[in-house]
Amino acid sequence: MPVSKKLSQLLDNMAPQERAEVEIFAAFVIARRELKTISVLTDEISTQELMQLVMESGSFDWLDVSCEDVYSVRMVRQSNGSANRKAR
Repeated sequence: MPVSKKLSQLLDNMAPQERAEVEIFAAFVIARRELKTISVLTDEISTQELMQLVMESGSFDWLDVSCEDVYSVRMVRQSNGSANRKAR
């Protein structure tokens, strides 16, 4: 596929890092087009479907634990004291 004269001039005036960025962006544009074709973009997932996915993943199950980790002031001081001794 021939490159337009304007695009060719722009690419010639870019530093190698800039050309690499253009290549990455072009790959992104093509990938995005393919995703739209198969309807996988997140904009097409409803809030309800997204919530269901999160709930089924179990990623936030730890928030539902009935017992908390409770630390006494003494335990915290002991922990900090041992950390301070190790730092010296």
